This record gives sequence, structure tokens and C-alpha cells, in this order.
Amino acid sequence: MPMDMKKTKDEIQWEMVTNRFLSYDQEQIIRIFDLDHDEENLYIDFMGRRYRIGRKTGLMFDGDRQASLDETVSVYELLTNSDHKPFLTGKWESIASLCTNTTDTSLGRYIDYLKPFNEDAELMQKTLLEMGAVPASKGDVSAILTIYPNIPVWIQYWVADDEFPASVQFLFDGGIADHYRWSLLWNLMTMITDRMLETAGLSD
Repeated sequence: MPMDMKKTKDEIQWEMVTNRFLSYDQEQIIRIFDLDHDEENLYIDFMGRRYRIGRKTGLMFDGDRQASLDETVSVYELLTNSDHKPFLTGKWESIASLCTNTTDTSLGRYIDYLKPFNEDAELMQKTLLEMGAVPASKGDVSAILTIYPNIPVWIQYWVADDEFPASVQFLFDGGIADHYRWSLLWNLMTMITDRMLETAGLSD
């Protein structure tokens, strides 16, 4: 194959994601999640938005906008990795405790993603509330965002001081382990930080 005909990394990822989704029994997905649907599309409410999924193409849209790869992975992982609806365990788990197969659990990249907020804790908290989160304790910013019924994420952020750099934590109810492989929780966290930037008007 000529060099200019080779697929890019993003094209390969999109193909893998859509093909994986299309290989699953959509009628079973509809039954488990009680999804609105028609002959052409499935519909799911996820993180405050209604997404439309093409049943033949595997592509996902937010209105007329094609969803990002992180959005698509976050939704498809839930739909294809579950044999029951989510339920709460009442136990909060850190990303480190959920990523049992790796020692690379650093959240430093998300500090970088949130840099456009310039450590404005008030703006960050306001943004999360605008996204439908509810205030919580612990941290300069602290809110619980429900991305799907019974799948909450507790976001905690600490502003830098003289002794410690800025830090962020994402805590998940333990039930998420039934629906998300640990490696794809990173896509979900990226989706959340991207949505925060978009909601605050700080995205590119």
C-alpha cells in the first residue's frame, strides 16, 4: 500500500471502536438500557446530552456534531461491557484502586488539561454545577457529577500552595467496575475535562 494510503492512528482507532460496537447485539443493548430507538438509530442520555448512534455506521452524534473519540468510547464501553443496568455500591474508589493491572495511575495529564482554568476554583466549581453536578466536601473544588444513572464521578481539585502543586482526583462508585475496563476510565475522565472546558468557554 502506498504511504499516502496508510490509515492514520485516529482512523484506526475509529474503525476499531465502531466495528466493536457493531459486533454486539443491539437488541440486547436496547433491552438492558431501555433505549429509545428506531430502525436507523439508538438514543442515549449521557452526561446531560442526548446522543444519537447510527445502527448501521456505528457513528455517534450530539445533534449535528459527530461525537469525539473520547465521548464515543465512553458511551460504547458502557453499552457493550454490561449485562445489567448500573447500580450503586456506596463505596468510592480511586483510579489507583481500579487500575489493578498497571502502576501508571498518575493524574498529572488532567492537571495539564485543566490549566486553562488558571486554578480558578470558583469558576471550576461553577462550571461543574452548570454541568449538573452537586456540591460535595473535600477539596478546593468538589462536586459529584452523574454521567449516567447510578454512575457518579466525584471530582476533587486542590489549588497549588507554597508546599504542594495543584492536584486532581476522580473517585468512582465501586459499581463502575461492572461496566468499564480500567483502561477506558481514562477516556471517560478526558471526556469530563473536555466538557468542563467547553462549558466554561475555555476550549480551543
